Amino acid sequence: MSPIAQKTLFDLTQDGLVIGNKLKPLYPEFDVSAFVSDVRKEMQNQTIYNVTNAIGKVLRHHLPQNYPEALSILMEYVKIESPKTPSKNPTPELELSLRPISHFLSLYGLEDITTSLNAFGELSKYRCTRGGQIREFIIQHPDECFRQFGVWAKNENPNLRLFVAAALSMRGTWQKWLRPYISDPQPILNILDQLYTDPDERVREHVAKDMRDIIKEFPEIGYNTLKQWSHGSSSKETQKLLRQALKYQLKIGDERAYKLLDLEVPSKLGKPNIKPIALKCKQNPHPINEPFQFYFSYTNESEDDQSILTYYIICYKRLTGHITRKRYRLSQRKLKPKQQVDYEKSLFPLPSLKQYHDGKAGLGWHRLELEINGEVIDGVDFHVVAPIKR
Repeated sequence: MSPIAQKTLFDLTQDGLVIGNKLKPLYPEFDVSAFVSDVRKEMQNQTIYNVTNAIGKVLRHHLPQNYPEALSILMEYVKIESPKTPSKNPTPELELSLRPISHFLSLYGLEDITTSLNAFGELSKYRCTRGGQIREFIIQHPDECFRQFGVWAKNENPNLRLFVAAALSMRGTWQKWLRPYISDPQPILNILDQLYTDPDERVREHVAKDMRDIIKEFPEIGYNTLKQWSHGSSSKETQKLLRQALKYQLKIGDERAYKLLDLEVPSKLGKPNIKPIALKCKQNPHPINEPFQFYFSYTNESEDDQSILTYYIICYKRLTGHITRKRYRLSQRKLKPKQQVDYEKSLFPLPSLKQYHDGKAGLGWHRLELEINGEVIDGVDFHVVAPIKR
């Protein structure tokens, strides 16, 4: 089987045929040809990367309408397809075989939360599901999920523990954020407290990412937790986790992060004496999936040299109504008196649109801001609109 990225739609439809032929002995009423035809219809106007989603969606219409009965058939299929020994990196063949079951769970699993959680646990042992696919379960049934995560966090299978850590990210790319729905991070921290000394490095790295999000949303709680971990373990692994968790805070010069890591606090940049000139977007409105270009200039109004740290910021509103503000470093340089600097920047894709593979949630109001030495000195609103038909 050729690598996934090189497959054609025909090849991927054949994957649906293979899955259908394997399901038929388990469920004799399964109509393989109708199933493949429906997969092909579902894949219209979609990329080849969505085939596992399409198969998972179509499966619901070709199995018993009773959800537990349908899931029982699929889990019997998982048992047959799964290798005897789970590995850290599943083969493309195994992923294509089992990922559709994960999508089936994410789409329909809320019909039976307990059975579905057990199925997620089984799939995660083979790394054939991702943390983002259980997000809706956490939002709808947090108590049941956190209770199950506490059990899984003690499981001997590292892939299952990795799944737990990945599921608990407050933010994330290509997946629904937990922040609008989780007002108290303590249940998450209770689980992470079991995982921050995990023997598997992949798990610890995900715990660091989770803490990075928590510190952004709940700084006091996040810092207190990291202090406890720092006092609880002085191992190299824990110190590395702390550095990873505080990566963003170090970048923005948060003194608490430097002190927690016993690092020297860098000297603060002075208040900028800068005159901004013409911060503009090349296109406004800006069509989605087009390179986003902007340009600006500024002049050093001081009679002395100035050290200038420049960031650009993209703000936009998510479907939940939550305003997201993403900050990106542009440059750091020393300007001579009255020196003017000109910048032109092209972004593709626009950073905010990386959150969604269809881009729909990124449409509408956006704002571009220019930050110098920690102060926003200029900004411009713009709108992202539907693609231009060519």
